[in-house]
Parts: sequence; structure tokens; C-alpha cells
Amino acid sequence: MVRAPFYDKDGLKRGEWSPEEDDKLRSYIKRYGHWNWRLLPKFAGLKRCGTSCRLRWMNYLRPELKHGNFTEEEDALIMKLHELCGNRLDPVLTSTN
Repeated sequence: MVRAPFYDKDGLKRGEWSPEEDDKLRSYIKRYGHWNWRLLPKFAGLKRCGTSCRLRWMNYLRPELKHGNFTEEEDALIMKLHELCGNRLDPVLTSTN
């Protein structure tokens, strides 16, 4: 069972995004681009805050965003880099050939 959407005191919707909201955001950004995340929800016809729209776009809706598992080549590259670098976070090695 899905909870009913919650609106805060400013009238902004909280909680899960509906497919209609995703479509509105996707079509608006496709047509006009993302120029100001604070004003975008108003012009796109969404009752969301700009941060919510930005996060939804960056983490779920961008066309170039890859969903799913790694390919065999990507998996092999990850394993090779882990052998070379371990768990180190600093990008010391720039060439792995």
C-alpha cells in the first residue's frame, strides 16, 4: 500500500514521485534545459522544491545515466584498478594501460 502524498506548510509535495511528475520534469528539461533549479519547478508546473527536482534529474532521469549491472568489461576494469590501487581514494594513477 502506498502512502498518500504529503504537502508541507508551503504547499510543496513530499514523498514519492509520480510518473506524471517525472514526465513533466523530463519534458521541461528537454525543451528548455536546466538553468535555475529554484525556479524550474514553478515553470515546469511541479509542486516540488528545486533541490528535489535537481536530485530527481541527476540520480534517476538523465538520459545518459546508466541503469543496471556492470558489463563484463566494466567489471574486469574495476577488478584491475582495485588490484592496482586497492581502496585508496586519491587518483594517483591516471594511466592504467
